[in-house]
Amino acid sequence: MSSISMLVAFNKELIEEKDAVINVNDKAYFFDFVVYSSLKVIKGKIFFSEYHVDRLLESAKVLELNHQFSKEDVLEMLNKVVEKNSLNEAFLRIILIGDANENKNAKLYIFPLTGVHYYPDRFYKKGVKVITYHGERKFPTSKTKDLLLGFIASKEAERNQAIEALLIDKDGNIREGTKSNFFAIKGNTLITSPKEKVLEGITKKIILEICKPHFEIKEEDIPLSKIKEYDELFITSTLYNILPVIQVDDITLSSNFEKTKIIQRLFKEYYDKNVLNAN
Repeated sequence: MSSISMLVAFNKELIEEKDAVINVNDKAYFFDFVVYSSLKVIKGKIFFSEYHVDRLLESAKVLELNHQFSKEDVLEMLNKVVEKNSLNEAFLRIILIGDANENKNAKLYIFPLTGVHYYPDRFYKKGVKVITYHGERKFPTSKTKDLLLGFIASKEAERNQAIEALLIDKDGNIREGTKSNFFAIKGNTLITSPKEKVLEGITKKIILEICKPHFEIKEEDIPLSKIKEYDELFITSTLYNILPVIQVDDITLSSNFEKTKIIQRLFKEYYDKNVLNAN
């Protein structure tokens, strides 16, 4: 995709990719007065675009980042980027940059990234390794561009041949991954961190909805020190979907992921019905 000139949304217009630039003197961008979202396009259809835009706008509210764009404006530009670039499988990124001086006129960019990356089937059947990294995001409920913590933690995961790093807060609890939400299963109870402590991922939102008839759901702290007491662990994101976790740091878990596989099936059924087969 990178060898082909693409059209990018800037505010409410489409422009050439080469013209979609950010000034080095942009004070808001320098100070990370920015929120963003990443979306997946499969077979020309955007993965739950309304959920992503709702979260983008809510993230802006958390930072008190004022802007002139409605939900309908952003959705319209998302669809135009997909349509005019004839995107079939791709990621899209939305960046909303605040106005550092008067906090009135934000800048909206929407652009395609490289094609969708798929992980090997064995990851979804046998589980993956993750590591832990101590640190907390400053605004946990907002998807901001303050990404240094996640970047450093991800590098540490790569060095340890792990797929993700789980962020551990000052109280020793697992909050979330650098780019994922974290779940634990105990018996028939699905456990995830309290919503005021983490970023609510779109995949997480869907999982909590589809699992209500099948699992008891609890929002509570997940102490790293008690990780062996849970039956199953998994991480979720737009990138991963649902990935079972078989190893945390040097702790290897014993699990056939019976309950996680049920959730994977429920998610696939929901996705096929509401995205791939939707009118």
